[in-house]
Amino acid sequence: MMQIKDMSNTELVAMLGERYKDYRIRTGKSQKEVAEFCGLSVFTVSQFENGSAKNITLDSLFRMLRAISMIEAVDKLLEPLPPSPVVMAKLNKAHRERVFKPRRKTDEE
Repeated sequence: MMQIKDMSNTELVAMLGERYKDYRIRTGKSQKEVAEFCGLSVFTVSQFENGSAKNITLDSLFRMLRAISMIEAVDKLLEPLPPSPVVMAKLNKAHRERVFKPRRKTDEE
């Protein structure tokens, strides 16, 4: 199986369309029901599912994901990153307390 990083954008759209179709069918919804829910044409849904949609918008994709109750999948596209090491170092530095050490007495004192 080809890795995602090696796929062209066209291949990625086709893969997403195939997966979407599987999810739609498992939820028991027809293309017509999805199209009506989303305010899209059946042709648009069909084109996406068969991989020939060239200019599907994110808005349309999000609507279609909502139609099959999969909008939560969007959160996995770009998961939040943990704070960078630089930010963590600054935070740790801001919370460090200075330790006061009394001066050692010298012979002169």
